[in-house]
Amino acid sequence: MRAALACCALLVGCSVQPAEPVAGVSSMPAPAYLGIAQTGHGREAVFRLCADCPTPTRKVQAPVPPPIRLVEKPKPKPLPPPQEERITRAVHFPFASSRLTAGERQALDSLRPLLLEARAIALTGHTDRVGNPAFNHRLALHRAETVRQALLDLGIPEDRIVRVEAECCIEAPPPMHPPARRTDLDLLIMRPTP
Repeated sequence: MRAALACCALLVGCSVQPAEPVAGVSSMPAPAYLGIAQTGHGREAVFRLCADCPTPTRKVQAPVPPPIRLVEKPKPKPLPPPQEERITRAVHFPFASSRLTAGERQALDSLRPLLLEARAIALTGHTDRVGNPAFNHRLALHRAETVRQALLDLGIPEDRIVRVEAECCIEAPPPMHPPARRTDLDLLIMRPTP
């Protein structure tokens, strides 16, 4: 145990006493401390010992970018509801007849763009007061059916014709009232609001 204490005292004494320069001996330069420097990156990186290594650069975290704000699409304005437009046209017939004349067929043909635009078409056949009311009622219905068939021949979809009916015996003087010999076409057209 004494030997161990003596060894410790010797070591402590050596470390505490400053080294004195020896007379006549030139002092040696202080040892240079070597560092390790890296040149190149990745697999081409080379490490070397150097006394004048560059000082390491301070690592700084990149600033955190602000959160990305998604631009919201502007909400589309609701479209105003379309406006309903009701248009009435008449197809006229000869006395006691439900046949279309050539002129009335041409009139229907010129109405074709408007008829194709219509959402709903109601047909109402009419007669004047001349004759038996039962006959007039059948004649008014035949006139409406004749116009219905003419519309189908023009390419109007059948589901657009929503009503085919008869209203006979127009009460208007004189007893023979030619404007009463007709079929009314009531068109419902939906137009966009301006």
